[in-house]
Amino acid sequence: MKKLLLAFTIFLFFSAFALAQLSVTGSVKDSNGQPLPGASVIVKGTTNGTQTDFDGNFSINIENDSDILVFSYVGFTTQEMTVGNQETIDVTLEEDTALLDEVVVVGYGTQERRKVTGAIETVQGDAVVETPVLTADNALAGRVAGLTVNQVNAEPGRDNARLLIRGVGTTGNNDPLIVIDGVANRGGFSRIDPNDIESISVLKDASAAIYGAQAANGVILVTTKRGKEGKPTISYSYNRAFVSPTREIELADAELYARSVNTLASQQGQPEVYSAEQIQAFANGSTPSTNWVNEVYKSFSDQQRHSLSVRGGAEKTKYFASLGMAQQDGLFKGNDDTGFKQYNVRANLDTEVAKNLNLRLDLAGRNERRDFLQYQDATLYGNTVRAAPDIPATIQGLPARGREAQNPLAIAQGPGYLRNNGYIFNSLINLDYHVPFIQGLTIGGWMAADYSTTQERHFFQPFTFYEDANSDGTVEAVQGGPSFNNNYLRVTDNDGLSLTYNANIDYNRTFDEHTIGVFMAYEQNKTTSDVTQAQRNGFETSQIDQLFAGSGDASLQSNTGYATELTRQNYFGRVSYDYASKYLVKFVFRYDGSSIFPEGNRFGFFPGVEAAWRISQEGFFADNIKFINELKLRGSYGELGNDRVDPFQYLNLFQVFSGNREGYVFGGQDVNIIGPSVVANPNITWETLETTNVGLDLGMFNNSLTFSADVFKQLRADILGPRNVSVPNYTGLDLPDENIREVENKGFELQARYNKSFNDFNFYVGANYNYAKSNVLFIDEEGIYPEEYQKAEGHVVGSTLAYDYLGFYRTEADLETYPSLSDNPRIGDPYYRDVNNDGIINSDDRIRIDSNTIPNGGFGVVPQVQYGFQIGGDYKGIELNAAFAGQAKAKQYLRYSFSNGNNGYRYFLENAFDPVFNPDGTLPAFNRGNNTQELSTLWLRDVSFLRLQSIELAYSLPTDIISTMGLSNLRFSISAFNLITWDKLKKDGLSDPASLNIEGWEYPFTKSINFGISLNF
Repeated sequence: MKKLLLAFTIFLFFSAFALAQLSVTGSVKDSNGQPLPGASVIVKGTTNGTQTDFDGNFSINIENDSDILVFSYVGFTTQEMTVGNQETIDVTLEEDTALLDEVVVVGYGTQERRKVTGAIETVQGDAVVETPVLTADNALAGRVAGLTVNQVNAEPGRDNARLLIRGVGTTGNNDPLIVIDGVANRGGFSRIDPNDIESISVLKDASAAIYGAQAANGVILVTTKRGKEGKPTISYSYNRAFVSPTREIELADAELYARSVNTLASQQGQPEVYSAEQIQAFANGSTPSTNWVNEVYKSFSDQQRHSLSVRGGAEKTKYFASLGMAQQDGLFKGNDDTGFKQYNVRANLDTEVAKNLNLRLDLAGRNERRDFLQYQDATLYGNTVRAAPDIPATIQGLPARGREAQNPLAIAQGPGYLRNNGYIFNSLINLDYHVPFIQGLTIGGWMAADYSTTQERHFFQPFTFYEDANSDGTVEAVQGGPSFNNNYLRVTDNDGLSLTYNANIDYNRTFDEHTIGVFMAYEQNKTTSDVTQAQRNGFETSQIDQLFAGSGDASLQSNTGYATELTRQNYFGRVSYDYASKYLVKFVFRYDGSSIFPEGNRFGFFPGVEAAWRISQEGFFADNIKFINELKLRGSYGELGNDRVDPFQYLNLFQVFSGNREGYVFGGQDVNIIGPSVVANPNITWETLETTNVGLDLGMFNNSLTFSADVFKQLRADILGPRNVSVPNYTGLDLPDENIREVENKGFELQARYNKSFNDFNFYVGANYNYAKSNVLFIDEEGIYPEEYQKAEGHVVGSTLAYDYLGFYRTEADLETYPSLSDNPRIGDPYYRDVNNDGIINSDDRIRIDSNTIPNGGFGVVPQVQYGFQIGGDYKGIELNAAFAGQAKAKQYLRYSFSNGNNGYRYFLENAFDPVFNPDGTLPAFNRGNNTQELSTLWLRDVSFLRLQSIELAYSLPTDIISTMGLSNLRFSISAFNLITWDKLKKDGLSDPASLNIEGWEYPFTKSINFGISLNF
């Protein structure tokens, strides 16, 4: 009986379970009736889900007929359906065209991505915020194909990046044009709060021609956020980071240093400096060794940013406003004042002030304060890296003398400083009138006023270090630094104002399948600056940092000042046509004039044409190749200019010679005189660029996989450079530069991205790669070099002359075999290739090295190859994102100098050859071949690298939890910048591969670990 009851109970249980489980079957297809295999089908609010099979069919069990099924597939719009009494549900998903409909900012307008015909890349503001840096430009590294981002300095306030678009195209200025919210020449965008940025677009080809004579180096368009229709959203974020050097360079310790000093003395025929007992004491630690890098720099410094914004609006009025503060401290010990601090405010308003009349008002302000030590970088960092490890950095906790009585710790604790305090104000007011009786016609105009004022104060004062002069344990204060007559306060005030006016007419209309766009505009700009400088020397005390406290002696006082004024006048426009979104043609132009050039030669015409064919829209393609959603071929040709040259070279230049220093004496009085300087060039003009680009855009599997490729060629002519002629010195004249140089630049770019969703897990991976190589076609070098192979023509811009290193003399046989650069070669000297085979090594044997550096310095290495990739995903509020950036085909000279009293890198000292003390050394003997006149390939290092540029782990709390607190989002994150670098210098203990200084005398490159919180109300 019990068995029967048990069986009956089990029967009732499974019967109830079967009745509770409803089975729903069906299919998921696209709008063309094609099945979508792998589509997600999930019961809303649960983890109960499945995927469609190869034929798009599915089957799922549900608990009740009120359940909602959610259907999703990458590249399609998600659908939801209530089950009800349906046992079979067939769903058709519509293609999600958000990617193709994405609005891309182009020159003086916007465009749907599907209709973009030029080589334009866009980075959304979210990607910039993801990287925990205070400089927005550094966040772009590795994210845009064709954009070189080079951070050449990590010191707070000087850590903005240098940018290049498609490498180096000229021996002149290579900086791209920066346009912020439609206004050019507002300065860089590095200090814009990343939370305020909506998007950044990079124009790389003829699409930049609408900017005329300023477009040859490419254009970067920065767009800040604007209001959106909807209830106000208040957002706040706080980030706190700990910044530390990316690596610790390895200098010689006291033992290695002492042995090396003795070896060097032996090579010079001098007696040993250190005894064996002293060296042993260094080795066993009984006599301490000073690590000057650790003594001078903190292990980490503090960085933080606060950002608060409100965004919202109604149908007729929309607004965005923000406040922000950013701060980063310096790494010098003993000084808490160095660093950077910024306050920023922004308000963007869009409103319909009357029917068909719209007003746009933008206001932005920023205060930037930079505090540095009073000495130049080379002094500070040179006296850190080169200070001998056998002398102390401190004595009884106080700064010791240090190298050459310039201990950076003493300087850091001294009263002197270099301070730059600036205020920037940007404003724009715009009116657009939509003409009611002509559909698609808009008439508009705007005015932008940009004002900046900066005061730099350089208080150059004595400092104090301490020493035990009598070796009795009593320390005494000693004054170091400038003498009474050489200490000073220099105050420089710089006020700048830029006024830009624009009037435009815009017409866009679609007739059946024909779309026509016409945009015409007039623009003018006037930029003025006024610089005043005053200086007094001879301060009796450093307690008063005001000019009146300096000496009253006129010989210890100076002042100067100057003003500049530049004007531009432009007419420009764009005409576009497309048929059925398949055949796209665009013509852009600018008639550009500038006061930089002489009358009669101030205006130039800069045209560009772009065309594209969306093959995927053709019936023969769309009906037969289903997995490709977008296939577009595009091409462009343009003529652009570069007028970033010194102004007024068409005038004879004169120089003012100060009476008390360089002038004349009449009647016992100093008088100022004016003398000739540079002869005028009445024919000066801008650089001209002919650029050709061919590209392909591809989207597959409902645009879950996208790919683009571009091939480009640029020919730059009329580059300014000197002719190889001269005039006698007695004339006092210099000849002007002329537009005679030519450079070719060509390469290619690849970019791909893949997105995929698996139920609640979303995943993406992206990559980009670009190659660009310049080639000098003409520089006037006739008669300069004795050998043809020494000419710069045929090499990259910035190539250098160097000896081709073969090895060094290890034996007497080597001395007899290889000719030497020296008249008296010694064992341990380097020897070089006899390039011209004349049996003599001299300057004629130097060869051209494509070392990829920009002339005049300031940028560092320019790699021919740059690449990056991003990977990330999210699952139920958990996010992980990482971005990598790398470079290849990049070389940099890295050398050393060493002597008694001046330390060197461990790598160089350990490997320096000596026939007695280090016969297995792999480098020449100490200081052999390391001077500038003997620069050789020995010191040329590969500075390719791959860097984990940024990584972020974040968690957003579920909505049902935070909604009770009145929040719509609460997100916690931990992120890092420059966390890991893979390169070929690290193993040798050398500096970061982005290093600019040939001997590493610079502020350490840094990485950071950041903790953040953001919330929305």
